[in-house]
Amino acid sequence: MDRGRGISGRQAAALALAGALLATAYVRGAFALPANSDEAQHLHVVWAWTQGLVPYRDVFDNHAPLYHWLVAPLFAALGERADVVARMRLAGIAVYAGLLVATWRIGRAVWSDRVGAGAAVLVGAFPPFFAVAGQVRPDGLWALLWLAAIAVAVGRPPSARRAFLAGLLFGAAFAVSLKSVLLAAAAVVAAVSVRVLRRASGDRAPPCRLRRLSAALAGMALVPGASALYFASHGAASAAVYCLFEHNVLPASASGGRGLQGWLFPMLYPAALAAAWRLRAHGDPARRWRRGGLWLVAAAYGLLLYAYWPLVTAQDRLPLWPLAALLLAAWAFAPERPRGAPRRALLAAALATSAALLALQLLAPRTPLQAAQARLARVLALTRPDDPVMDAKGESIYRRRPIYWVLETITLRRMQDGLIADDIPARLAATRTPLVVADRFPPADAAFLDAHYLPVGDGLYVAGRRLGVLRAGETVRFDLAVAQTYRLVAPHGEAAGELDGTPVAGPRALAAGTHVFTATAAGAVALVWSSALARGLGAELLFDEVSPSP
Repeated sequence: MDRGRGISGRQAAALALAGALLATAYVRGAFALPANSDEAQHLHVVWAWTQGLVPYRDVFDNHAPLYHWLVAPLFAALGERADVVARMRLAGIAVYAGLLVATWRIGRAVWSDRVGAGAAVLVGAFPPFFAVAGQVRPDGLWALLWLAAIAVAVGRPPSARRAFLAGLLFGAAFAVSLKSVLLAAAAVVAAVSVRVLRRASGDRAPPCRLRRLSAALAGMALVPGASALYFASHGAASAAVYCLFEHNVLPASASGGRGLQGWLFPMLYPAALAAAWRLRAHGDPARRWRRGGLWLVAAAYGLLLYAYWPLVTAQDRLPLWPLAALLLAAWAFAPERPRGAPRRALLAAALATSAALLALQLLAPRTPLQAAQARLARVLALTRPDDPVMDAKGESIYRRRPIYWVLETITLRRMQDGLIADDIPARLAATRTPLVVADRFPPADAAFLDAHYLPVGDGLYVAGRRLGVLRAGETVRFDLAVAQTYRLVAPHGEAAGELDGTPVAGPRALAAGTHVFTATAAGAVALVWSSALARGLGAELLFDEVSPSP
């Protein structure tokens, strides 16, 4: 057993306090951290599962399905509510805690209890990790399954059963995120590297037995295989292949050349090999190659990510931070190294810095999340479940969208390249969409939005148009593209006049096409989707920018 492997009673109490503080911080963060547009996008797919819709076939999604399917029962139990993002974040504390436990288990198996516990606390308080792990997105579960697979794989003794379980966990990670391809590549590169280094050092340990390898591959195939069978049986196989594979590969014109970035891996990975070679002489002989393997997995994943992945985001780094924390904690607590106290002081300083930054992050104003909740509350108040709502990525969460595509980065780039047709105006008209959330609305479609919808604040637009400030007896002709039930209103009530030759009297169903209004009283006039007025929209919001007609 390594010196320093155990944890004293005082250290255990400190860890319990740290755990309580991290749990408190997580709960605070659920209601304080800014909303990310991906969270609503994922919750819209979760909502689709609860409505009996089949992702890929009925609802576009370019993410693997397991996370959405697993959280759908909880989402359904919460019901339709504007604070659903915060509530679903709270449920994610189980994943956050699981990430810390898995980090500790890896550290304990490969180094010591102190290394595992120190790494868990350090990564748990690290703001970039904390913020992403606390969001409603699949990446937290993805990283947890990856770390759990490592924890099982590095445990002792090796066996076919352990290999099967590790494969099962890693296969489930594939069913959560296809970014697992990068993790698999990093694992293969690290495993081959360790094998070469062991032979170069004179270590003639036998390779992994075929029985264990077969068990691992069988475990890996189970969850992705079951998922593929489900979508094939529901007529969604071809749609799933497009959404998960074809769509996510950016065309050359959009991704651009890799340039020097593509040389990161071949230039820097040899340095990681050299470091692993130098480390071979340190530590417990039974564990040294597992330690070197973890270092090489972390190095390979980070280099492959930045060298070859088309879009690098904060969530892509989530599996990397726990491994980095383990390596830092192992460096600080290494019992065989002299001058351990200064190293541990540096680790403590890193932890204190992370905790301070995390506190500042959590104490920031909650305005961004509150604004997102307020806008969703307005969307839900102005619409009913059968009203389609146009938004970019599913921000309305509980409403069907008039278009199939989600306007995320890859889709917008494909639209710019002409690989996806921009038919948004036609779809808005065909589905009689009464409400638009105008985030990421393509500039090419802005003229249609301005002509057939009215801004009502919070980035929301309702079907309608301003007819201007009219004189008594003045006639105006106007075109409608979105057939709906409308009302003609003035700033303080119903407009007076004739619409298409008959007196204005309450809501009227209007078809797409040209219509004529003749005012019988002077003043500003607007045409607006009548249900919005009935559901609380103030007519005064429609006249903020009205100017007199020439």
